[in-house]
Amino acid sequence: MIKLMKKIVSIVTATGGLMLISAIALAQQPQMPPATVSIAAVSETTIVPTMPIAGTVYSRNDVQITAGTEGQLIAVLEPGTFVEKGDIVARIDDLPLKLRKKEQEALARRAQINLEYLNNQVERQQSLADTYVTSVDQLEQTRSNRDLAESDLDIARFRIQQIDDQLRRAVIRAPFTGVLTERLRREGEDVARGAVLARMTDTENLEVRIPVPLTYAGRVSAGDEIRMFGFESEFTGEIRTVIPSSDVRSQTFEIRVDLPADALQAWTIGQLVSAAVPMRTTRQTLAVPRDALILRREGTFVFRINSENIAERVAVELGESAGDLVAISGQLSDGDRVAIRGAESLREGQAVNIISQLSAVQVGSSNLSTAN
Repeated sequence: MIKLMKKIVSIVTATGGLMLISAIALAQQPQMPPATVSIAAVSETTIVPTMPIAGTVYSRNDVQITAGTEGQLIAVLEPGTFVEKGDIVARIDDLPLKLRKKEQEALARRAQINLEYLNNQVERQQSLADTYVTSVDQLEQTRSNRDLAESDLDIARFRIQQIDDQLRRAVIRAPFTGVLTERLRREGEDVARGAVLARMTDTENLEVRIPVPLTYAGRVSAGDEIRMFGFESEFTGEIRTVIPSSDVRSQTFEIRVDLPADALQAWTIGQLVSAAVPMRTTRQTLAVPRDALILRREGTFVFRINSENIAERVAVELGESAGDLVAISGQLSDGDRVAIRGAESLREGQAVNIISQLSAVQVGSSNLSTAN
């Protein structure tokens, strides 16, 4: 019995020693070093899911330059010439018009002389009619001739005004500031009124025309801002107008978006661009940058960084996305900090060193390069 008790004491002593050695070894193991991460704040923002739709850059002013009167062309500017509003684009020989004006001025002076003579005749015959020396019929005839002469003078003056208008139209001026893109007639050609001489385009006022599917009618309206993307560039423009008439074949309606001034150097007329057209109405939701999401078989989660800079794993459910922002729901609040760089290697309870911090909205606006 005494031998049995000694064996038990030996076993217990050995076991205790082993446990003590294990505890000491565990305590001597190096702790997990802090991870270096960048973080972003969870923000309550507006998520608007969008669809990329192709649009085309147009000039708001693109016109044909036509002849204002008939005659022979004596000058037409070269294609590619930049002109200010009111500059001369083409000239028509105005010599025939000037000769016609001189003729009408002579006829007007002749009508004026005849009118003065008949006025004197009416006064003379009026005095004679009072003494019954001349007949009333003769007086009425003279008055009638006087009125006709006055009408002839008015007609001559009106014709002079018409010729002045034609002389003004013989000089064709630019209706707006822009560039001549095409010349259809040359100097020396005789042209009729309304003949197309050239084509002119406004290069300073551009718009994007976007055919939007009827499915999204009501999602956009005049005054809304919309993001547009081209080759290595993006701009935000304001919808100037929504054309309600639809294309039956393509089942689309058109919106026209004014381009900002800084887009003139990057985009040109005829260029194809992509516009992020809203697919649904806007709503407020919690959002995090896409880089904060950790995708695993068991689900999706983020690492929240608490006030002691310790990583906490939080499961989330995904919602709509727009650009780099993703709507989420879970045990998170507005203002919580989540890791966006270095999150893949984090472990629950691990300490972190924070090197930079942004809000989710800042991250989304800085990284938004494609519409979803």
